[in-house]
Amino acid sequence: MRTSIRTRLLASLLVVAVASAAVLSWYFLRELEAYGLRKLEERLGSEAFLMAKLVGETGLESPSAVGNALQEASEAVYSRLIVLDARGVAVADSAGDTELGLDYGERPEIIRALSGEYGAYTRVTDDGRVALYVAYPIERDGDIVGAAYSSAQTFSITTLIRDYQGRLLTIIAVFAVVTLVLAEGLSRWLSHPLRGLESTATAFAGGNHAVRVKPAGSRETYAVGEAFNLMADEVGRMVTELKEEERRKSRFVSDVSHELRTPLTGIRGTAETLLEGDVEPEDERRFLTTIVRESDRLARLADDLLALQRIEGATGELPLRRVNLREVAERAAEALEHLTEQRGATVVVEGEAPDVLGDPDRLQQVVANLLDNASRMMPGGGTVRVELARHGEEAALSVLDEGPGIPEDAIGHIFDRFYRAQRSRDRSTGGAGLGLAIVKAIADAHAGRIEAVNRPEGGTRFTLHLPAIRDDR
Repeated sequence: MRTSIRTRLLASLLVVAVASAAVLSWYFLRELEAYGLRKLEERLGSEAFLMAKLVGETGLESPSAVGNALQEASEAVYSRLIVLDARGVAVADSAGDTELGLDYGERPEIIRALSGEYGAYTRVTDDGRVALYVAYPIERDGDIVGAAYSSAQTFSITTLIRDYQGRLLTIIAVFAVVTLVLAEGLSRWLSHPLRGLESTATAFAGGNHAVRVKPAGSRETYAVGEAFNLMADEVGRMVTELKEEERRKSRFVSDVSHELRTPLTGIRGTAETLLEGDVEPEDERRFLTTIVRESDRLARLADDLLALQRIEGATGELPLRRVNLREVAERAAEALEHLTEQRGATVVVEGEAPDVLGDPDRLQQVVANLLDNASRMMPGGGTVRVELARHGEEAALSVLDEGPGIPEDAIGHIFDRFYRAQRSRDRSTGGAGLGLAIVKAIADAHAGRIEAVNRPEGGTRFTLHLPAIRDDR
C-alpha cells in the first residue's frame, strides 16, 4: 500500500526532529560535562597549588600538624587534600588517618608532580561519576620534597541521565507531543497544494477537462500547478481538435456517400432499363450517354478526393521553388481558354506580384479552379480579371467575376467540402463541391490564405495571399 506524501512528510519531520534533538542534547551534555571538569580542575589546581606552597614553607617535619590542618580545611573546600612525601606515600590526609601510608607513587599525575611538573588525571568511579585528581610539586630549598594532591568527584552524562531520569522522560514526552503537533500541522500545510492538485488531476482524468489548479504553496508546487494547467490547456485543445476531426470525418463520409448515391442510382437505373430490352435505338444511345456522363462524374469525384487527401494528408512535402505568379496565372488561363470561350467569358491578367516560394503546379491548379468557377458564374458571358499585386510582405492574386455574387450566409462555408452556394444548381454542371476545398487546402499548404468577398458593383472577388520572397534572397 502506497503511503501519502503527507504521511511521508510527517515521518520525515519526526525523524529529523528527534535525531536533531538527540544529537543536540548529547552535544550540550558533553559540553556541560567538559565545562564542569574545567571548573573543577581550576578549583582543585588552586587548592593543590596553595597547599604545595604552604607545606613547602613549613616543611614535612611534623606530618600530624599538617594532617590536622587539612582536616580542618576540608569542611570548607569540599575536596580531599593529601600530602605525599618524595616517594609518593601519603603522610597527611584531610579524610583522616585511615589511609596514611598508602603509596600513590605509580599514578601518572603523581609521577609528573614528583618530577616537578603539574599533573592531572580523570577517572570514572564505580557509580559512574567522574573523579578528577590534581597534583602539584612541593619544593623546599630548590628540592622536590613531595606533592600536594587534591581530588573531587563531579557529575557525568550517565549520572545526569540517571539522577534526572523522571524529568528527562517528562521532557522527552512533552517534546514528542509538541513535535508531533507541529509536524502534523507543517505536513498538512506543505501537502495542501498537492492534495488540491491530486483532486483536480483525478477530476481531469475522469473527463472534466474544464477543471484547473489554483497554483499555491512553495515555488516547486506552484510551478507544478502552472505546468498542470498548461498541460490541461493543451490536452483540452487536442481533445477539441480530435472531436472536431471526428465530426469532419463523419460529415465527410456522409457527404461522400450522398455524392456517390446520385450517379450510382442513375447508372443502376439506366443499366437495368437496358437489361430489360425492347429499348429504341435512340433511347439506348441516350441511356448509354447517361452512363458515360455519370461515370465521368464519379471519376472526377475520385480524382478530387484523391487530390484533397494528398494535399491535406501531407503524404509528402511540396516541391517548393521560386514561382512567378503572373506566369502561373497566364498558363492557367491558356489551359482553360477553350472552356472559357465556350462559356462566353474573357480572361484578362493584370498587374505584377512578387515571387513566392511554392509548387507551380498546385498554384496553377488554384488559379484554374477559381477561373472555372468564375466563368461558370456568368452564363451570359463577361470578363474574368486576374489581378496581381503586393500587399505588404505578401503577394496577392485576385480573381474577379461579373456574376451574381455569393449569398452572405454562404460566404463562410464556400470552402467547406461538398458545399454549394446555389443548392438548386445541377450537380452535372456544378461539380462535386470540392474545387474550393482543394483551393483552400493548397493555400494552407503554402502558409497562405484564401478569402472571398462580394464586390459592390456586382460579382465576387477571390484573393489568394502568399508570403512573398524578399528581394535580398
